[in-house]
Amino acid sequence: MSAITVTVEATIGSTIRRDGVPDAPSDAEQDDARGAAGWPVGKCRVADTLGDDGRPVEALVLMREPAVAGADVRAWPVGVLHLEGPQRAVDEVLCVAEAPCFADLVDVSDLPRWHAEPEVWAVALSRLSRGPAYRVAACGPVREADDLLSAAHHTHLQLTGCLE
Repeated sequence: MSAITVTVEATIGSTIRRDGVPDAPSDAEQDDARGAAGWPVGKCRVADTLGDDGRPVEALVLMREPAVAGADVRAWPVGVLHLEGPQRAVDEVLCVAEAPCFADLVDVSDLPRWHAEPEVWAVALSRLSRGPAYRVAACGPVREADDLLSAAHHTHLQLTGCLE
């Protein structure tokens, strides 16, 4: 799947960072908002999609810098976080913003090297979301994210009358 556009709802700091990266940013990263702990994560909605619940597909996006609510960000899917809650199961697409610093984070097999295991994403999600806490049931690969987004985009086109 190619890059997608997500609309930011909120961002927080995280502990997601790549192994071997010093605490101090390099000259090329001086303008980045990466703190000593990690890069920001945004809670977003994927443009032009409709999920099973009739709402846009939700995504968590690792970013170079925090974005204000309502900002559109280009991102690449890297996996799907399958969550179970008290009322329903939820799938959140895991993404990285388009930026050279995230070029080696392309699938769930890369998450451990970035200290971005599913539980870390779930902690970020719980800090970003109001309502009941969700438990991580599983984490799917980028192929699964692509399938979910393709189906949700197709549903959006059908319901908006753009698809025959």
